[in-house]
Amino acid sequence: MAEKKEFNELQVSSRSRLIARYFAFVGMFVGAGFISGSIVHLGEGINPWDVSVLVVGVLFFLTSTFVQEFVFSNKNFKEAKVLQFLAYLLVLSVGVGMASGGTQHFVDTPIYSSYLIPIGLGLGVIAFFLKEKERFVSKQWFQIVGTVFIMTIVLIWLLGLIGKNLPESLLHQKGHSHSSQNTDIAEESAHGH
Repeated sequence: MAEKKEFNELQVSSRSRLIARYFAFVGMFVGAGFISGSIVHLGEGINPWDVSVLVVGVLFFLTSTFVQEFVFSNKNFKEAKVLQFLAYLLVLSVGVGMASGGTQHFVDTPIYSSYLIPIGLGLGVIAFFLKEKERFVSKQWFQIVGTVFIMTIVLIWLLGLIGKNLPESLLHQKGHSHSSQNTDIAEESAHGH
């Protein structure tokens, strides 16, 4: 009887842990989504809503990743430099948010996005290497940072060219908006009004 009770407690504990791991995992993606959406919308002007969504996204991402890394993966707090780790995660999350938000809304804000995407990718690569504690000698770091910098500049130029030469049919008339006003404009344009 005691063995059955112990087994049931272990099952409940295992299920609870799995559910908690799920919420921490989803929190990372929700945070990344909030970050990417708010960053791309900040290109239209800074406002309290987008800044709030950005802050909430960063908090979700950092908290969820911290829980994944230090609670569920049992990393040692003393071995890890926690603040440094969180700083790398912050830069990584913002970089990924810049790249994904810029890609998603390239036709809405092509010039702004032509900067967001490459700078975000560059930040993400460097932050990821630092987060993973890759051990490179100074010469290797110089080569990595130099390569990322050159690739970023080339990609800014290339995406800027693409953005300036997008067909009119792909561009949105009034910038990016989720309101019905843009839908009405698009419908009027489609019907020739």
